[in-house]
Amino acid sequence: MTLIMIEPHSVAELIKAPIPDAPQGKQPVRLIDSGAAKSVNGILHSLHVLGFAEVGEWTPPLPSPVNGEVIRILTRYMNIDS
Repeated sequence: MTLIMIEPHSVAELIKAPIPDAPQGKQPVRLIDSGAAKSVNGILHSLHVLGFAEVGEWTPPLPSPVNGEVIRILTRYMNIDS
């Protein structure tokens, strides 16, 4: 399996990054999966089987501050009134 890494950013930079296409009246929520690449991908596939999210909805693997680990982020939107 080949991992595609995108430009490295710190976790803080990724969390602070604006989400320009957030739907009106919705607030973004970011879910983070981090760990060894094989384990992270296993969790993403398990969540897909459960109907939680398509694997392609998560970011590509991002470099983790922990050596040998990756981070993948899923952004969901919640009603502001909730």
